[in-house]
This record gives sequence, structure tokens and C-alpha cells, in this order.
Amino acid sequence: MKWSIVAVGRIKESFYREAISEYAGRLKHYRPIELIEVPEERLIAGREAHVMRTEAEKLRAACRGSEIIALTERGSQLSTVQLAAKLESFEAQGLSSLAFVLGGPQGLDADLESEARWKMGLSPLTLPYQLARLVLLEQLYRCETLRRGEPYHKA
Repeated sequence: MKWSIVAVGRIKESFYREAISEYAGRLKHYRPIELIEVPEERLIAGREAHVMRTEAEKLRAACRGSEIIALTERGSQLSTVQLAAKLESFEAQGLSSLAFVLGGPQGLDADLESEARWKMGLSPLTLPYQLARLVLLEQLYRCETLRRGEPYHKA
């Protein structure tokens, strides 16, 4: 199964870019993974909903038929072990690709969230979108090592 991380905005900070690259590289040893960034819309006061809808259109187009996993604070929060089992169940269903979708500073459009196969939460805390992308990649890598019985994951 192929995974894509589809996110709004470019990562500007070098420390985030380096860490994201590190975990994406590690993940590539286990499965095909693609990092896709769609342009962030310029925010105009009072037009937040329009910005989120426009970004959602770009995210949908970038997913190219993959099953969407929406990253949102309203999503299910699982332990790493539970997340690994959830990903394994998607694989057992014969899904060919998953797109983990992250919004920008305004979050994800509600319609896009409702279209998702599953809504996933990383934390009850509000995370900067750059950090959320890094945490997601690290957890996906951790899930892959856990599923293979490798020593990276410590219970």
C-alpha cells in the first residue's frame, strides 16, 4: 500500500524540513511514500471559510483517488499500537493507497473531513501544522517498525 502525506503549505523552517525528510526517508524502506504540498491560500479577514474550501479543492486534487485520512483535532486519538493495527486493517481491506491529509493554519474544510474514510487526531493539543506533519511521519515510521517487530518502538 502506498502512502501520501498531502498538506497545505510549504515548510519554511529548516529544522522541520530536515526532520520531515529524515522520517520520510526511513519510511521509504518499508513502503512507497510521497510528500505533497499544496499552496496555502492568502487569508483575508472574514473569508476563512472560502480559504478552507479553496485549499480543500487543492487537497482533493492532490489525493488522486487515494483513500483520505483526515488529520483533525476532532479525529480518533489512538495509541501507536492501535494506530498500527488500524493501518494493518486498511491494508487487509485491499486499499491500494492512503492519503493522510493535513490542513494549513485554518485547519481542514468540514466537507473534506466528512468525505474522509477516517478522521485521525494526533493529540488533544493544538499543534502547529509543521509539527503535526513531523509527528505524523514519526508515528507512521514507528508503526511500521512495530508491525515488523523491530526495536525502535518502546512500549
